[in-house]
Amino acid sequence: NGCEMEYAQFGTGPRPLVVIPGLAIRSVMKSADALQVPFKMFTEGYTLYFFDRRKDANPGYSVEDMARDQALALRALGLEDVALYGVSQGGMVAQHLAANYPELVWKLVLGCSTSKAEPQQLKVIGEWARLARAHDGDGLVKAFIRDCFSEPFAKRYGRALQVMYKDVSAEEMDRFAVFSDACDFVDTRNGLENIKCPTLVLAASKDQVVTPEASQKIYDRLKATGTPCELQMYEGYGHAVFDELPEFKTKILEFLSAP
Repeated sequence: NGCEMEYAQFGTGPRPLVVIPGLAIRSVMKSADALQVPFKMFTEGYTLYFFDRRKDANPGYSVEDMARDQALALRALGLEDVALYGVSQGGMVAQHLAANYPELVWKLVLGCSTSKAEPQQLKVIGEWARLARAHDGDGLVKAFIRDCFSEPFAKRYGRALQVMYKDVSAEEMDRFAVFSDACDFVDTRNGLENIKCPTLVLAASKDQVVTPEASQKIYDRLKATGTPCELQMYEGYGHAVFDELPEFKTKILEFLSAP
């Protein structure tokens, strides 16, 4: 339907597990092979699909637009009734997907996400977008690492992360800015009442990007409307707890395995 989107697929399990990543300075497809290690525990029970955003995203491209294009991609691959895991902005997309296309989603996992931009989110992601538009690659990478990762993790792996994002191109930064801007206008609050599938909300107590309060609000709204849901708050971790803590993925597997 005029939309082109890249994805990576691995695993041999009978149930599809669709992963929608968060904002990334460089496409997740650049390191798709490396994803097989942290997600190895899922590969027997699930076939995993990691999606990038559409290729030709222009300014004004919204989170709801991302969900529409994601639904097109899933249908093009013949996928429905999937386990859906969205992290950060991917969680915003996943909320729209579960609310507007319920036939596509069996169970939903939201990692460090939000239904409406909090002031802290507007400040932090707004600064990322400013640096990206200015093509300040070094400044963007340093800010991204500082804001997403815990201090001990950044101290230990910061140099490796900077190498991973070395020589970010102007095109990559322009693309990043488009996706960053979309976070300012996310608003899934009214749509949450349409989410009826079992939902796991994962959050971190020291999240300096979307804030732990944002995840709490999602959980409270889902619970109030009768959606079967649970909340897990990881104490002492920041926004990128999903990359730092192995137990994060273990909890997802437990949730998906439960009847």
